[in-house]
Amino acid sequence: MNSKTKETMSNIFEKLKEEIIPMFEKALSKDNNVIFKNPHIVKCWRNLDCETTNCILYGDESEDVRCWQIAGTYCGGEPQGSFVEKYGKCSNCKIFRDSCPTLVEEIGEHINNMLLLFNKQNAKMLKDKEHIEHLNKELISALEQIDIKNREIQKIMITDKLTGLFNRHHLTHVLENEIGRCNRYGHPLAIMMIDIDDFKSINDNYGQIFGDTMLAYVGTLINENTRKFDRAFRYGEEEFIIVLPETDITLAYIVAERIRKGFENKLFTATNMSENSISRTLSIGITAIYPYKTNHINIEELLNQTGKALHQAKNKGGNISIRYE
Repeated sequence: MNSKTKETMSNIFEKLKEEIIPMFEKALSKDNNVIFKNPHIVKCWRNLDCETTNCILYGDESEDVRCWQIAGTYCGGEPQGSFVEKYGKCSNCKIFRDSCPTLVEEIGEHINNMLLLFNKQNAKMLKDKEHIEHLNKELISALEQIDIKNREIQKIMITDKLTGLFNRHHLTHVLENEIGRCNRYGHPLAIMMIDIDDFKSINDNYGQIFGDTMLAYVGTLINENTRKFDRAFRYGEEEFIIVLPETDITLAYIVAERIRKGFENKLFTATNMSENSISRTLSIGITAIYPYKTNHINIEELLNQTGKALHQAKNKGGNISIRYE
């Protein structure tokens, strides 16, 4: 190896040390602006006497534009693909070789190409991630809306439209849960059954619309005199059931009397009535169960006890609350 060759190799190694190695260090530190500065970049359109004037690089005088990195360029009059698609062909092109007169420039440009590819992939991954996050948010929002709609549908399915109370079909589910809670936590549970006295005469004499007004008022009255965790149901046409957790029979009787007196004092009017107003009364049957008694009790027996108390109230002429003994 002669002295000139040694000097050339020494210069190359020095440039590799000064220019290439720092590029790797910056790239490892995630610096997206890393680029090898190559003063020998050749303009393809000028060097090849290009006549394809519709090429996006034709006439471009920018210092740092590399034709092999630009998608959609023309070469030999034929449109080229993306950077990834044309890179193998471009790296063997005269323009690329002329732009890399020494090993330093060739290594530097290959590093530039790798960094460009990595940055493109990172940008795509970031975009995809943002898109996925956006889709996840939309999915979560959609699921929340579905959940809201499902709850609304569920509420409609278990609610009596006229009174706003729960319907009969939901009663079994509630009683099963409350009897279980009564056993687990040692708290009493009270049930009351309410019936409008002589309700048939209301529909017969004044029509169903007037009867519906009276039924709706019972629902309102029950809601006004019960707690949030009490549950009330329309059990039959004019029959209602109230489930009162953590309530003994004495407290249930007090609630029943408030409801009974509130309905007794209510005057109802209708346009087709000969008299100014009418009133009706309620009969109420009440029962309560306690933890030490509930191990073998079932829903049918519980409702049977309440029904017997209601029947006693009816036999006494109505407008009374009777506790099951």
